[in-house]
Amino acid sequence: MLAAGCGGVPGAPSGNAPGQDIPRQVFVSQAVTEQGKPRPLVDGTRIRFEITDRNDLRVKAGCNHISSSVDTSGARLSVGEIRLTEMGCDKARHDQDTWLTGILSGKPEWKYDGTTLTVSSGGTEIRFAAKAPATLEGTMWVANGIVEKDTVTSLQTPTWVSFANGVVQSGSPCNSAEGSYQATTGKVTVREMTPGEASCPQADEIMPFLQGELGYRIDDETLTLTNPSGKGLQLRAGAVDSQLAGKEFVAGDGKTVLRFKDGKLTATVGCNDLTGTAVVDNGKLIIQRLARTRKACEPALMAEEDRLAKLLTGFSDIKVTQTGFQLGDLTFTAR
Repeated sequence: MLAAGCGGVPGAPSGNAPGQDIPRQVFVSQAVTEQGKPRPLVDGTRIRFEITDRNDLRVKAGCNHISSSVDTSGARLSVGEIRLTEMGCDKARHDQDTWLTGILSGKPEWKYDGTTLTVSSGGTEIRFAAKAPATLEGTMWVANGIVEKDTVTSLQTPTWVSFANGVVQSGSPCNSAEGSYQATTGKVTVREMTPGEASCPQADEIMPFLQGELGYRIDDETLTLTNPSGKGLQLRAGAVDSQLAGKEFVAGDGKTVLRFKDGKLTATVGCNDLTGTAVVDNGKLIIQRLARTRKACEPALMAEEDRLAKLLTGFSDIKVTQTGFQLGDLTFTAR
């Protein structure tokens, strides 16, 4: 940490022990408020915050990488010249970068209580939690592009991939596949990856990256699988939007309920429970392997469950708001 001004260590504000500093690790945003009210981030984005051992600030909010030197003394973030990469992102993400750089430029206060890092400026407050490093196994990965040399080509259809307990699975809006794998440091061997019966040519583009011996590399939240030809499949670790996690929502009909807890979604229309691992990525709700309990329900209720299951497994568009979210043609409000 850079030396604090003359005369020794400044007194720490409430919540910071004397001499305490921000840990040198990665944090991700859990909640953002303005004037005490929730400020939703752009769908599918979180703010990633890190100060390196060399006192470099590295921040990302879904578009450009933001970096600068930083001084944390006096319980404030005093940044030097802010540098941004020049990624081609949509207007909403560019505007979010502009908003965030404005906060960082204003010498925001910080507070760390041993668990939560809070950065505040004026009426804006961002709460962060430490982020555990992503791992190959046990993470729901969302494929977002094919890498060849310096070029990344977007996929025709969104697809999730998971590795757990020797079983590799993938799923898209129109098909799924399953096989076995063995993983060692930097390498994973996939065998007998068998797709489902549905015809889905656009989903087949990822299959060359889920067969045979593959190299893999994890950089923060990005996984790259590389086949012997040198081409790579780029995936990112999925996560539930912080505005949804740990909450329950009800639709306008008063009986369709969705709960997000510990990375899982549980949904019901009043009879069976529909459950699966859930992430929000690029404005879509993605559910891994939706399961359903087997209670005997009225035919009309079963039909409603079928419609809900189709909505949940269809990689439906989701728009998070201050009071809930819009999923397809349904509006959900937080309870």
